[in-house]
Amino acid sequence: MSIVNTDENLELKKRNISGVNEEPNKTEPKSSESKANETINNNDLYTLIISGLIGFAFGFILEKCKVYEPKFIRQQMIFNKFLMMKMFFSALAASMLGILILNFIAKERYMKVFESYRDMLKSKSLLVVSSGGLILGLGMTIAGSCPGMMYVQMGAGVNYSYLTFFGGICGALLHGLLNSYLTKSSQADPIVSCTLFDLLKMEHKTVRISLIGLLSLGVLLMEYFVPWKSDYQFRDNSRAFFSLTSEVWQPIIAGFCLGSLQFFSLLLLTKSLGSSSSFSTLASYFIRSDKLEQFPYLKKFKNGISNLGTICFVISVMFGSLISSLLGGVFAQANHVHPFNAYLGGFLLVFGARIAGGCNTGHGISGTSHLFIGSIVAMISMFVSGILLGLFAYTNDFFM
Repeated sequence: MSIVNTDENLELKKRNISGVNEEPNKTEPKSSESKANETINNNDLYTLIISGLIGFAFGFILEKCKVYEPKFIRQQMIFNKFLMMKMFFSALAASMLGILILNFIAKERYMKVFESYRDMLKSKSLLVVSSGGLILGLGMTIAGSCPGMMYVQMGAGVNYSYLTFFGGICGALLHGLLNSYLTKSSQADPIVSCTLFDLLKMEHKTVRISLIGLLSLGVLLMEYFVPWKSDYQFRDNSRAFFSLTSEVWQPIIAGFCLGSLQFFSLLLLTKSLGSSSSFSTLASYFIRSDKLEQFPYLKKFKNGISNLGTICFVISVMFGSLISSLLGGVFAQANHVHPFNAYLGGFLLVFGARIAGGCNTGHGISGTSHLFIGSIVAMISMFVSGILLGLFAYTNDFFM
């Protein structure tokens, strides 16, 4: 669900891979080409460092608000707990606020990401994005996870989270192998790449400010009727509130911090937040390079600084979650799901996310913040199927 950097192709053409590790000749002046390569390499390093820092913060914050714990995701689907929804609404409002600010201070930079995201959606139909969202939602309830949340769970030591991750890799691999068929079997719908403000014929600022207000109202109402401390059972309530060593952060504050990372990702990396594309990159490593020609979708995820930056991001998410759980004294203490549910849910999560073109972060926060109809439909589909399965499972003892 990450958006590919628009400068990637130009950089790949200019880069001289064979000369990266060679010792430069100190007696000869650097050519203009070597100076260009040096600049590009520095840009690559910058991308990796910033991706790592944002990923670390992403993992640290998600661990602190505890919505990565499978029980909180599952219980949100049957409306027994509201930590996840408070965090999500708050993160979405903060992401939209960041985009509003960017439209004032760096509009041209933001529009690059916006148009790149629109281009990704142009090839999709409503059936595809809704179907992908429905499949993803089933995986959310079965595994008690999300594509980006898998990395947080592994970092925090959640039992069987590695099975959820392995299921995700399998889902991405199957999608990559079938992508050509899936693409040919559906026709693009223009409405998918249309925006909410285009549809309503209103200024984007008016729509975003209105939605921020509605999201804020929803968060306040949830907190008023279901205070967060009644949703979370503290393991150690002697720890300081909202510090690096806290066991848990207030979900509204944590969500706002999480959504604020969107601003820095757009400004510093010219890309939206997202993580499900990392599974396509990892899946591409399972196919020999000479065989990848048969699978062009996976091939585009194999190389390039943008793909490497995404891997750096998700590894840093794991590390951030690990550090947060250790500082909070809760490493490997979260409840887990049955191993079969962990694998099956992980498979459905990523298979659905790759069909839809994004996950809870990519469509749910980023795409919805851009106000694309396709992303909004995908997000609604995720929660519809997750809630329906959750209610069915709750009343029929479905889960192992």
